[in-house]
Amino acid sequence: MLTTEQEEIIGSALSPLFQYLEHEVIKDVANRIRETMSYSRTAEIEAQQLHDLGFSPARIRKEAMKILRADPEYRKAVAKNTLDYKKTVKKLLQRIINTEKNITRNLLKEAANLSYLDDLHVWKQAGKKLTDRSFLPQIVDAVGKQTADTMKSLAQSTGFKTMSGYESVESLYQRELDKAMIKVCTGAFSQEQVIYDTVHSLAESGLRTVDFASGYSMQLDTAVKVAVRTGAHQIAARIMDANIQNTGGNLVYVSKHWGARNTGTGHANHEQWQGKVYFIKDGTDYSGEARRIGQDRIMSLWYATGYSVDGARENDPLGLNGYNCRHKHHVWFEGVSSIPREDPEPEPVTVNGRIYDYYNMSQKMRSMERNIRALKREREALASLGMDTKAVSSKIKGKIKEYEDFCNKCGVKPDINRLRYECSTSDLTKTEAWKQYEDKRKSVTNGPRSGKMYSSKEEKGVEVHTVGKINREIYKCVTEDIVTDEVVITDERIEHIERRHPGDYKQYHDYLADMVLNPDYILQDDRPFTAMVLKRFYDTDTEKHFRLALRLRSSEDTENFQNSIITFMKIRDKEYKRLIKNKTILYKKE
Repeated sequence: MLTTEQEEIIGSALSPLFQYLEHEVIKDVANRIRETMSYSRTAEIEAQQLHDLGFSPARIRKEAMKILRADPEYRKAVAKNTLDYKKTVKKLLQRIINTEKNITRNLLKEAANLSYLDDLHVWKQAGKKLTDRSFLPQIVDAVGKQTADTMKSLAQSTGFKTMSGYESVESLYQRELDKAMIKVCTGAFSQEQVIYDTVHSLAESGLRTVDFASGYSMQLDTAVKVAVRTGAHQIAARIMDANIQNTGGNLVYVSKHWGARNTGTGHANHEQWQGKVYFIKDGTDYSGEARRIGQDRIMSLWYATGYSVDGARENDPLGLNGYNCRHKHHVWFEGVSSIPREDPEPEPVTVNGRIYDYYNMSQKMRSMERNIRALKREREALASLGMDTKAVSSKIKGKIKEYEDFCNKCGVKPDINRLRYECSTSDLTKTEAWKQYEDKRKSVTNGPRSGKMYSSKEEKGVEVHTVGKINREIYKCVTEDIVTDEVVITDERIEHIERRHPGDYKQYHDYLADMVLNPDYILQDDRPFTAMVLKRFYDTDTEKHFRLALRLRSSEDTENFQNSIITFMKIRDKEYKRLIKNKTILYKKE
């Protein structure tokens, strides 16, 4: 299977292509309106006279537009610009779609290769082999066609959301020109202000894929990202299905993640079925396996989640592996596999008088990220028109500060990648999003792979790295039952840390040995035999604060198990103090 990070990077790789399209449309419309305004002088004079005579704004607008439309030069200019604009947009859209088709197919092929590589490693850990990959092209073709149909649908109905409703891309120039001319002719705006207002309005909306019948819309770059990410996710799921069936498996584990959908009923409520083991076909008694892993019972995957591994039933699009679902199912080896250890979801916090659980934190963050990208769209368009960007640049700086402050108060990391807006080129290979995709692809295909399923026996073939030792006397505050001093970390946990807290392990892993040996605080953790460790380091007069979870080996564990680091992260000073205040302190360094 693909990791969530891999899916996110694959999905984001195409975004700059559609951000470029969006930027070019906004710039083109604004330029054409600016050119056409040279015909407004006569209408402006008439409007001023009507205003001085006390006529109503409605009458002034009507008379001004009548004068404009009676001008044959104005009508000719508008007709020419309308035709040129439609040709330009049609040509640009076709070029973007043609580019997208080839790249999307290559992205999905790469997703299939990465997913199969990962599955190879998972089966190898269990002492089994995957030998058949002949089904890969068929899966890529099927999901590729489905994704291509989605992308075509997205591109065929594009528009902008304005105060007067949705405007299709094809009619955008004329609709925005009429509004601009009314503003200028009635004296409400200068020509310069009108261009600023037009750019601001279009940038605030962003180019959208619109269902004009229902009125539902989504920003096009986001819709493309979700479509590609969903395609990659479904390819990985089908490859897992094929490998399970080819090797005779019948049990799967469904992953668990923070902020899972907890509304709706049945398959649509993802929170109620995540983090559990299920069978694919009935007829086998799994009560012993359920007792071993501490689960009440093992039930049908399709009945619980709406997903059928063997295709015997129709999949529910609201359930597992449906549109925009981030849950994954993994093969489960009876008597060997164990439930992966997960970091606990952040506790609810109060920010500006409102209580946010993790789901609401993430929704607030997405809203703030969209607003920042909208301001960046506006800045890029103004810059391309040679207009002043100081005011909007100042707004961007302030909004980013608000975003970072909110994340800090919630104790979660800002997602800087979601603030990125790249619109300067249609050559994806020159964008940061593509560079990130290439870096991740090469790191996986050229480097060692690690599976995501722990084995209750010491994992066969799993790379284990020695970190250091603990002082058992200090850690007796957690449990008296500690049978070793050694502390290790596995490749799987390193990958987990890098996925959840990018850059922390790579930059600060040298601190781990000192942190486990000489902790500043040990706090109570909800998990058995687990210590929450806090430590502060000083580096060139700068304080850095860290938190890790250490699972201690007890006499109940297998012989090869060692004290193991579950997770590790750099935290802010405020979060460090919050944990000390709210958690039970088991040990404090004197």
